[in-house]
Amino acid sequence: MKKVFPLVILVICSLFLAGCSFKSLPAALQIRSKSVANVFIDGKLLGKTPYQASNLKGGELLIKLIPEADATPLVSWEGKVKVNSGVLTLIEREFAANEAASSGHVLTLEKIKDKKQASLSVVSDPDGALVKLDGESKGYTPLMIDKINEADHEIIISKEGYGDKVISAKAVLGYKLIVNAKLGQSMVLTPTPTPAEAVTPTPTGKIKKTTPTPTTTSSNVTPTSGATSQNLGYVLIKENSLGFLRVRNSPSGTEITKIQPIDPQKKYPLLEEKSGWYKITYEEGKEGWVSADSKYTQKATQ
Repeated sequence: MKKVFPLVILVICSLFLAGCSFKSLPAALQIRSKSVANVFIDGKLLGKTPYQASNLKGGELLIKLIPEADATPLVSWEGKVKVNSGVLTLIEREFAANEAASSGHVLTLEKIKDKKQASLSVVSDPDGALVKLDGESKGYTPLMIDKINEADHEIIISKEGYGDKVISAKAVLGYKLIVNAKLGQSMVLTPTPTPAEAVTPTPTGKIKKTTPTPTTTSSNVTPTSGATSQNLGYVLIKENSLGFLRVRNSPSGTEITKIQPIDPQKKYPLLEEKSGWYKITYEEGKEGWVSADSKYTQKATQ
């Protein structure tokens, strides 16, 4: 089923920040969910959804959402989210009876060098979801589009077996619009779209100097000695716009699923090469595939 979520992304205006230092602008956070949920931030219960805080210190927060008791038990959600000074970070979550059927997203902005351009980055769980921008297919996640118009856009993220996610958002010159989406598994093979009202977000006020970045739950994985019987060397994970790279269980086919994200600037034992993919040991006794695209990885020696 196609799901439309009204999204608002807000660059805090100068009137709101009157008297504040530009070096330490407050960060803002908004959390919304279909079912009412208790909001825990860094282990403290701070309220219920819909929740908003507008005077936060920029940095990484551990956020946990626990749905209130209902006739149908719903699974909670927990993740690390980085909030950035001068920008409102938006979290949407739709709870379900299990994690596979649950869905949600994080929406934010990131400053780019070219103040006359706007760009778009889309990350999804699972990877390999089709992205349509204003009805035109643009590729599969993870996806980066360097130039888009400063205008209201409709972003549709879809994958067979999962409910579509439809997002309305406005691109802003000098910023990259970042969408980090979790798709929920569908109970039917061919979901039927249902109409829903979409709200077009618009930035307010004059854009301040900010450095918003996308955030996801990640693990600090270090290289292991692993099995390297073929002696192929190592794979270096490069810095990229996503801030991490996902390990997959397969290099091709329709059954690709995420195993876990790994951090950049680390080396992992190389086990095999295949059609644009590297097979690596990412933890002791655990193997998976990463992209061999030079934007994300490169072969390296120890």
